[in-house]
Amino acid sequence: MNVTAGERIAASIVSFLALAIAVAYVMDRIGLTIAPFVVLAVAVTVAVATFNALRPIGPGERGEEFAFAAIVAAVVAYLQWLARPALLPIGGGPDLTHHLMLVDYIERHWRLVHDPALGAVMGEMADYTPGLHLLAALAGAWTRTDGLHTIYPIVVLTVALKAGFILGIAMRVLPRGVPRLPFAIAAVVMLFAPREYFLRSFSEHSFLAQVVAELFAVAMWWALVVWDEEPSIAATVMFAIAGVGAFFTWPVWIGPPLLVLVVMVASRAGLPVRDRFAAIVMGGGPIAIVAAVHAVGRMRALGIAGTTGFVVWPSVEMFGGWFLVLGSAGVVVAATDRRTRSIVWLVAAVALQAAALFVVATRSGADRPYLALKMAYLAIYPLAVAASLTLAAVWGWMGGTGRKGWMGSPSSPSRPSSLLPWAIVAVVAVLVVRPLIKEARPKAVVSQPMFLAGRWARTNVPPACVDYLVRDDDSAYWLHLAVLGNARQTARTRDEATFDPKQALIRWIQPEGLPFAITDDFDALPKDIRTSVDVVQRFGPAGVIKRRGSSTCTEDKPQSALSRQN
Repeated sequence: MNVTAGERIAASIVSFLALAIAVAYVMDRIGLTIAPFVVLAVAVTVAVATFNALRPIGPGERGEEFAFAAIVAAVVAYLQWLARPALLPIGGGPDLTHHLMLVDYIERHWRLVHDPALGAVMGEMADYTPGLHLLAALAGAWTRTDGLHTIYPIVVLTVALKAGFILGIAMRVLPRGVPRLPFAIAAVVMLFAPREYFLRSFSEHSFLAQVVAELFAVAMWWALVVWDEEPSIAATVMFAIAGVGAFFTWPVWIGPPLLVLVVMVASRAGLPVRDRFAAIVMGGGPIAIVAAVHAVGRMRALGIAGTTGFVVWPSVEMFGGWFLVLGSAGVVVAATDRRTRSIVWLVAAVALQAAALFVVATRSGADRPYLALKMAYLAIYPLAVAASLTLAAVWGWMGGTGRKGWMGSPSSPSRPSSLLPWAIVAVVAVLVVRPLIKEARPKAVVSQPMFLAGRWARTNVPPACVDYLVRDDDSAYWLHLAVLGNARQTARTRDEATFDPKQALIRWIQPEGLPFAITDDFDALPKDIRTSVDVVQRFGPAGVIKRRGSSTCTEDKPQSALSRQN
């Protein structure tokens, strides 16, 4: 398995992440307490073994390795800039809180959720595949911080590596008769065109597990492309490792790559039947095993396929009309050559799974086919590479040699100027960057001062007796569940007024309310409230306050199952 230096490093990181998840999961499954530094030792060992097993080759074109490093670094820098200075999660919505609840549970107990009674506390997170949450908790232990502070850097790393893998895939499938590097870079740039699917999935909607799992899914595709060039055990093992990571993080993504594996192996000319069987078993077998193990006692979780949920309906505007045109044309071009057909198979597999999930959701009565619509988030990756193939085809045909020439040997003197591909990349970059610049910077609903105030309150006052004087209802929801550890299935949690900022202010102007509250900015509170409370503890602008005079709280002690176990 020959790879470039960038691919070698990226594959090793994917192995590290997948094995860290798998080892922690196995430790819990056999009844052991998860030991973060034991997990670290095993994951590092496997990552080093992966690095040594991959044979380094020179870059396909001059500057490829620099481009790989520059792309990964640029994506990391941009996403860190979005979250500056705190580098905490920048999205909102209930999903963020639910993910952080499971991270908090793992950190406090170093085990996964097994008690069915905790379903009332954790909701669907009790049965959720815990890949991202294990990584966040483990990284918090390794860095002596916590999962809240590591979960966003993990997302950033995976998004950047996805971009790097797309560069590697494009470099491998683009024809040798064109300058591949500029068009491969264009594929990465075009990922930012459908911002709803590449960025807002975590910067706005907090689909964090899904986003991290996309790295594993793209790595599975990359392993298939490498295998298609030269079938090898290393490529199928890499596919399996990434597949295990994908399943444990967000199993919805394993379907399309597995279908592509079967199609590519079955259609590979000249491959003995024994080798075909071995490739499918080695690539898909480990994924099937972990899926079977995880499914034991959790079959009810399959019901999510028929549920509804918030996700945007795909539209031309969401993708960008020009992106869809280039991507669709590229899929047609890809169908004409064996080396590029993995693009076609992956797009078809995504569409097939989306159709199946749509049927299941429709028959279940869901008003919005949640998981079927989610497949659009995975479709952008093959479409971006397909779009780069379209650009390369246009450039080749402009040289007057036709399809045979551009798909064949390196460029001849009759071709357009070598600067033209870079000019095309510049035009694509302008199309992508202009709307990106206009996007408002996300406003985080979590903050370090609020986190410190909530953590202090969880230890020192009854969590069920705390109100939330904060600007955003998502902040209140996060404090209530993920920081204070209150249960989801309670009357107070189900009451939307609990988290409504205006209703909270009214409750604290009126008498006989809850005795304590967390505020994100004490100085910004109305004067009527500031002068009628005692500040129990301050954490910068945030703090814990106590009502003067009489108050009411039906529960004097923390009543959530999480609190009882602490």
